[in-house]
Amino acid sequence: MIKIVIPSQIACNYTDGVHELNAKGDKLDQIISSLDEQYPGIKNALSEGFACALENEIIHDWFDEELNNVRTVRFIPAIEGG
Repeated sequence: MIKIVIPSQIACNYTDGVHELNAKGDKLDQIISSLDEQYPGIKNALSEGFACALENEIIHDWFDEELNNVRTVRFIPAIEGG
């Protein structure tokens, strides 16, 4: 099982305030699709304006990311600027 940590605004709107979820999968997009079945709309919400931290490494283009040896995935607001 992989622990998925989501931000407050997503938790309040999609998971009744639950910030930590558990899921299984080999790729991040599989896990997010699985969560979307339980919490409709969460996939679209997380794909807009959020980066993802696999363990402690921040990934900006995370959709097709492999989850080998990953135990925790955190979604964090993406920081943009120039």
